Amino acid sequence: MKTLMNSRFYGTRKVPGDKSITHRSLMFASLAKGISHVKDPLLSADTYATKACMESLGVEIVAEPEGWKVDSPGRKHLQSPNAPLYTGNSGTTARLLTGMIAGIGLEAEIIGDASISKRPMDRIKAPLEQMGARIALKNDKYPPIKISKAELSPISYTMPVASAQVKSALLLAGLFVEGKSVITEPSPSRNHSELMLAEFGADISVDDHVITLDGGKELSPADVVVPGDISSAAFLLVLATLKPGSDITIENVSLNETRSGIIDVLEMMEADITVEPTSTTGEPIGNIRAVYTPKLKGFEISGALIPRLIDEIPILTLLAAHSDGPCTVRDAVELRYKETDRIRAVIDELSKFGFEFTEYNDGFTVSLEKIHLAEGVSMRGYGDHRIIMMLIVLGIVMDQPLDIDDMAAIDISYPDFMADLEALRKDA
Repeated sequence: MKTLMNSRFYGTRKVPGDKSITHRSLMFASLAKGISHVKDPLLSADTYATKACMESLGVEIVAEPEGWKVDSPGRKHLQSPNAPLYTGNSGTTARLLTGMIAGIGLEAEIIGDASISKRPMDRIKAPLEQMGARIALKNDKYPPIKISKAELSPISYTMPVASAQVKSALLLAGLFVEGKSVITEPSPSRNHSELMLAEFGADISVDDHVITLDGGKELSPADVVVPGDISSAAFLLVLATLKPGSDITIENVSLNETRSGIIDVLEMMEADITVEPTSTTGEPIGNIRAVYTPKLKGFEISGALIPRLIDEIPILTLLAAHSDGPCTVRDAVELRYKETDRIRAVIDELSKFGFEFTEYNDGFTVSLEKIHLAEGVSMRGYGDHRIIMMLIVLGIVMDQPLDIDDMAAIDISYPDFMADLEALRKDA
């Protein structure tokens, strides 16, 4: 990390494939009889966990030069696994897999690492049980998740909060159930499942906040091209915005409007940012350029914007360092239930540098007059990839290498993060 100090960052990069899209492409391809290809997937600890789970159900997944070939016997020939399905650190895998297993009528136990064992699963259990699923949780809330065979019925469900994972679990559960399932969101959450299910031949439609799935139809194989993950791009975009002399362009990144809230915030703050769409078919894709901006406006974000940038909130908090006023995040209680309590982690770590917080249950207000660091301060990454990368960016902005307890979790979403920073580094 010391080699990144006293530098500017300039150039063009492609960030790893979108994690959410990679997870879904493996699952949906596994339900379609025949061969599908996943091009440019994210190759990380989380997606390898999903791959291993699909293989345990009887799907053959083979590495190709540009990604993976998924050869499935079809959902009717998938088998209950002989051992627990291990999802590692991936909450997406655990929640979507629960809906999938329940929907195709298999028995399975789903487990994960220490972080997963603390993440609530009751919000998928309740609506899935309304469909007829039989699911057992520890203390009726936490993994391990034990799913028994059951016959499901369609559901009409109004979600109390927007959640792509809950929505996707219900869609997977209703995929092969005769009849229409209708899911209503309070505000749009990421819609990768809806877009991709249509590509695989599902009878699905979206009208404003209402998703209708006419179940009972088999999926057909499809090829998926995975765009770059805007959640990974966020770290480089914020670095370019905050680091004097920097100018970074991210190519071939997802511009899906249900995920692009970070662009809205950077524009709100009057950052020097340019967005160039290159494809609008299926998943919107394009290039994003961010240039150092010395003075930024403060921001207040809440409501429908939050699901569109929930994973980017830790790195966005660093923008307060160059803003002209307090920055506020509300309606983000979901951050409490990520790999760690990200609200608490952000406050605990950034308070060491002079960031001043007012904490709420669902967010915080942050302000800063000047960054400072006491000698010998050690940093905690909490085993959370987004907290760790946030701290790395902060250290670069401060020209102060930080002593972070463990950086291994970066592999969850951005294994080449440090290498990409080195490639972009120029002499100041």
